[in-house]
Amino acid sequence: MAGFSRKETYSVREAGRISAFQAMNYEISIVLATAILFVPSIAAQHARQDAWLSLSLAGAFGALVTYIAARLALRFPQETVVQYTPRVLGPVVGKLVGFIYVYYYLYVAYFVQREFSELVNTAYLPRTPMIVVIGLLTLLAVYVLYQGLEVLCRVNTVVLWTVIAALLLVIALGIKEVNLEELLPVFENGPGPVVLGAVAPGSWFGETAVILMLMPFICAADRPRMVKFNLLAVLILFLLMELIVVSAIGRFGADQTATKLFPTLSLARHVEVPTLPIFSRQDALFMVFWIGGMLFKLATFFYAGTLGLAQWLNLKDYRPLILPLAVVITALAVQSWANITDLKSFTSEVFPFSITFVQFVLTGTILLVSIIRGTSGRPARGGAENDKA
Repeated sequence: MAGFSRKETYSVREAGRISAFQAMNYEISIVLATAILFVPSIAAQHARQDAWLSLSLAGAFGALVTYIAARLALRFPQETVVQYTPRVLGPVVGKLVGFIYVYYYLYVAYFVQREFSELVNTAYLPRTPMIVVIGLLTLLAVYVLYQGLEVLCRVNTVVLWTVIAALLLVIALGIKEVNLEELLPVFENGPGPVVLGAVAPGSWFGETAVILMLMPFICAADRPRMVKFNLLAVLILFLLMELIVVSAIGRFGADQTATKLFPTLSLARHVEVPTLPIFSRQDALFMVFWIGGMLFKLATFFYAGTLGLAQWLNLKDYRPLILPLAVVITALAVQSWANITDLKSFTSEVFPFSITFVQFVLTGTILLVSIIRGTSGRPARGGAENDKA
């Protein structure tokens, strides 16, 4: 699956190519997988019944971040962000910033591992050791990484739209229980809480900045459309999350939504269709597809971190790094948080700001410096075949 051109100065390239549509689906999937867990409760904690307004601000910020990332990626379409930062920022600072991006991708990967284990252990397997739950998901991700990016993206397209269909089914079956009066009054406590409620969702929407690692593998003919597709990804995410937040607050009220660990899972569990019992309690359906989404998200950021580290070290292949890094991120996932309460506090108070620093501040700085210095991607080496669709 992976190929390496001897004429290429930089390391590790894949022979596979993905379309702009597959890349968009990929970006939606990696955000949706974890955002549906905590976003409704975190937004409701700050903004209460105005959480749906917080999602509007978060969507606008996510659109800004993804636009900046797509514009930067298009300036260097043949390379990942780890490869071109030394040319933009200088060899020393550029290498340091490149390593920050590598750590960012691995950081999100072990955060996803812990999120997955906390939900599974809390809701379904309380007696199963955490390391077993994390280990099983990680082994699947390792297998996916050995298959390569193209296989991952193609399978993800099918899984994603099945997940979206399942979410819409859960929302539709429970819509009769939604009371829109729970969303009133608007701006009861002013705009401050609405802004605070937008911080975490906005950072998750900004994860679509993974285009910085995906752009070299997108078909050359599709690359100019990636700005539009990135913005469309954020729009779809916004609409889905808005539906979930409105449904959760309308069903449980702002107070209960703010205190629930997993409001979306609670929505699925409360689905009742007396005339069609087969459609009642859709939490099993939710879990089946959510696990698939978490696998793709873990594989995505694990892949980006592994590929980025191989490029940072100028290795010819990223595969020798997969198993050692799998052990490292698994250890970090187990040791970094004491319990689910600690994880949820981290999710709302630390995680959004740390990833926003990379997605928005660093990415925006690199784009600005590249524009000022007139730095852009060089022609592909090794011939036009590198860009064949």
